[in-house]
Amino acid sequence: MRTATTLWPGFTPATIPALVFDGGVTWLDGAAPQDDGWEEVGDRWRFPGCHPALNANTAVTLPGGALAAGVLLPSLGEADAVTVASILLHEAFHVYQRAHPRPAWQADELAALTYPATDPEVLHARAEETQALADALSAADWVPHARRALHWRQVRSDRLTPEHRTFEARMETAEGLAEYVETRFLGTFPPMDATDAARMNARQWAYHTGAALAHLLRRSGADWMEAVEGGTPLHAQLGKLVGPPATPLQPTPPQPTPALRHAAEVAAHTHTESLRRLEATFAAQPGERLTVTSAAGFPVTALDPMNVTRLDGTHFPHACFLHTRFLSLNLGADGTFRLSGASALTHGPGLWRPTAVEVRGLPLPETSGGRWVVQDDRWTIQLPADRVQSTPDGWRCRLD
Repeated sequence: MRTATTLWPGFTPATIPALVFDGGVTWLDGAAPQDDGWEEVGDRWRFPGCHPALNANTAVTLPGGALAAGVLLPSLGEADAVTVASILLHEAFHVYQRAHPRPAWQADELAALTYPATDPEVLHARAEETQALADALSAADWVPHARRALHWRQVRSDRLTPEHRTFEARMETAEGLAEYVETRFLGTFPPMDATDAARMNARQWAYHTGAALAHLLRRSGADWMEAVEGGTPLHAQLGKLVGPPATPLQPTPPQPTPALRHAAEVAAHTHTESLRRLEATFAAQPGERLTVTSAAGFPVTALDPMNVTRLDGTHFPHACFLHTRFLSLNLGADGTFRLSGASALTHGPGLWRPTAVEVRGLPLPETSGGRWVVQDDRWTIQLPADRVQSTPDGWRCRLD
């Protein structure tokens, strides 16, 4: 990591602590631990097993508040030392981002929940842009290909909401720049497979396209990093340097590639079918069903955004979200709703204030002190007993 100090202005990875689980113990380098259980080994620290702060390859907050680049070696398979170093650099760059807040890396992850992943036109334009970026990275005369990429980005942008356009641009700088640092260290370019791009979700795709845009900006020789950190999207900065797609030598817009259009149609259909399967799997759970409704809605007090799927695109006429790990709702004085390690389906005008919540596979409730209660390691549900009615497949409760 000491050879990587010029990858980004101010980014000095040699000064960033590293927290690495090797499959047996956790090693801490570059910082002294502030919690118990560590053993000093030379200039390093060793913790038995996987440290509780480390649950993914990510920037980790250590007990005491210090930040570290965290890596789970078992997740990397048979990775060689160079690959491990590149992953550490990627996560160290996220530590740098967290320690140096900028407009560039403030991405609203929840926007991904409503991204139009079933729209074949959006997916087709993404695939075309990916192919154009791949061509630009491999060509000596790369500017025409960069212009073609920007054309297809505009086609896709015209079908997205401002929320989704901002999500793409910010994720490209939040995650794409980390991949840019990683691939520069490796001396490679990010993988840019156009057919794969049609199948990726928006977050996954932004890793690669953000890195590709950064590599092209570096190739331009222009001073671009400060503007990007200040909030100028990577694609907008590239557009300032290469100009619009249409030129005297290229007066007509790029034409679609039939194979990529077909790949996008297949990807959109596949995603729609996957949503239907998720809905069917939820509905097929054995056990009792509970539906709680309120015209005023229930504020969501906590959720896990990485385990929420919007099921619009199936038969639902309104917003419907499947929560598959964690959800807490504010039922007010009328009750309590919290699940952990279970599933729930919420319906209503949006994510944050559903008007109905449905759960299945409940254990039998108890009634005590006028309360209808389900309580175990997955469920904490309390409702007014006089509002709960039996149904052929369980119960319903209206809190109005």
